[in-house]
Amino acid sequence: MGARKIAYVVFVLPVVISIILGGYVLSNVLAQPDRHLNMWQFNFTSAPGQVGSQDIRIINLNSSYPAGAPLNFIVRVNNTSFDCGDLYMTIYNMSPKHVVAQNAYFSQCFATGSLTLPVHETFSPVLNTTGDYQIVADMKDKSYQNSINVTAGFSVR
Repeated sequence: MGARKIAYVVFVLPVVISIILGGYVLSNVLAQPDRHLNMWQFNFTSAPGQVGSQDIRIINLNSSYPAGAPLNFIVRVNNTSFDCGDLYMTIYNMSPKHVVAQNAYFSQCFATGSLTLPVHETFSPVLNTTGDYQIVADMKDKSYQNSINVTAGFSVR
């Protein structure tokens, strides 16, 4: 009889306490603003080859573009804490790595209308040289305390 009580104390009681404390911590975390539980973490809508935060994505990114055609890049940010922040977009030539196009868009307020960025503008550089390129979109919040970014590769043929 004593062995059964010891087994409950050693094996069952820690499991019960862990579940209770875990539920308490999870409920406190989910109670914070802009927090959600994402059990299904696969994102099938994002463009292939995008690396970085899941809160920022480059929309309609193709793997290849023709030389001399304007590239119309737009960005979607899913985190409202970056509303009215600054967006920086840079295109690098990968061989050798150097900046070929760059632009900054300040005070990008997108949350009220679920707008894409840049708001009422388009980042559309024209690349005449064939090769492999990389685009980086970096979003900073109003206070410049936090930032999110995404990097993607493409080629010009």
